[in-house]
Amino acid sequence: MNIFDLIDALDVPEIITTPSRYKFDAVEAFCLTLARFRSAGDQSDLCRMYHHSQSAIRSKVINFIVLYIDEKWKHLLDFDSNHLLHPENLTRYAAAIYRTGAPIDSVWAFLDSYNGHKFQALMLPNGLVGHLHGPYEGRRNDNYLLRESGLLEKCAQYALRPGSCDETPLIDRYFQLYGDAVYPISPYLISPYYGDRSEEQQRCNNALGTVRVEVEHGFGLIAKMWPFLNAGWKMRLYYSLVGSYYRTGVLLTNALSCLHPNQTSLAFDCLPPTLQEYFHE
Repeated sequence: MNIFDLIDALDVPEIITTPSRYKFDAVEAFCLTLARFRSAGDQSDLCRMYHHSQSAIRSKVINFIVLYIDEKWKHLLDFDSNHLLHPENLTRYAAAIYRTGAPIDSVWAFLDSYNGHKFQALMLPNGLVGHLHGPYEGRRNDNYLLRESGLLEKCAQYALRPGSCDETPLIDRYFQLYGDAVYPISPYLISPYYGDRSEEQQRCNNALGTVRVEVEHGFGLIAKMWPFLNAGWKMRLYYSLVGSYYRTGVLLTNALSCLHPNQTSLAFDCLPPTLQEYFHE
């Protein structure tokens, strides 16, 4: 990990003065934040290790960095049609997934959701999370998140296949997401065949299921990299920065995957953008 490259790409201020007048330089503040995210333990451990009071670490510098990163860069996790999810890149992603064994050439990303503080996410074949929406209460189902996110409306706008037009049949007009069977079928989203299936349909399910296994490594990388995000007992949806913490963790994971392509990227032979390309205004 190159700390200085990350600080530069994230545009972290050189000197940070918190509302309570604690002062940190960018390297110290950023490293304290990484240390917090790397541990699900008590913050008293960080206090002893880094010789700061618990109030300075907990509610001042770490939250400052988290909120700064979230506010400045969260647009990259909406639908970054200017770069990461530009239509030309969707074409590249669909080709990579098809080369890896998908039985159709229209799937460009994999849709999933997380329980607990519920988020909806898209994993791209380059190993990056291309969209994140949430959090919601765990009782909300996946289709509720899908409606609230407006993701399919964005797909209708940006996921057009090259050369398609209004006369092109809907089934051939768009690239598609692939999700669990709980999701409804649409021109922008497909899911496994269920019920009585033909042999061909079962082969299609098996092939897409095998390909999907590769992207699960990408989703798992976030939890593995940042144990703090798994410490659900430390966070309450309406009383802590759950959304900001998780979005920041995803952005940091994406940043590291830009520096060092992860297992998903290598499996699909689909390189992520450079750090400088990914973090754009």
